Amino acid sequence: MKKKIITVATILVANVSLAQWTNKSVDNGFDEPYHICYTKENNNSVLKLENVDGNVALYIQGSYFCSDVVTVDMSFMVNGVWKKYSTTATKSSDSKALFLVDDMENSDALLDFLNATSIKLRVNEEYCETEYYQFNMSGSTSAYKFIKN
Repeated sequence: MKKKIITVATILVANVSLAQWTNKSVDNGFDEPYHICYTKENNNSVLKLENVDGNVALYIQGSYFCSDVVTVDMSFMVNGVWKKYSTTATKSSDSKALFLVDDMENSDALLDFLNATSIKLRVNEEYCETEYYQFNMSGSTSAYKFIKN
């Protein structure tokens, strides 16, 4: 009996940890519904995937970004090793979103994104403080497929 309870508890914990990305269809009542995926909030921001004109875009939303062009260092934890990338990101017109990758399909970081268990971001702005974020990447492959298809 103890063994069954432990097995059930282990399965429940495993399912909770896989639910890091939230996959959602949004219908505004006018256009075709669109898909969006986002992570649990960290440092008042969420990491998002969205299909923009057939491309899967990766961006962070929720904080205020003060520079027009921002250098972002990304580190993906893959098989116990941090895989590092740097990108030049652009901010949205309301300064509350920072676009990291416009097309994940053609990104050097795609395989690491799909296999990562965690991502760390360092946002280096010229006029503001450097900001740090970390997100759990469990379920990133299913989130990517949800947005891509």
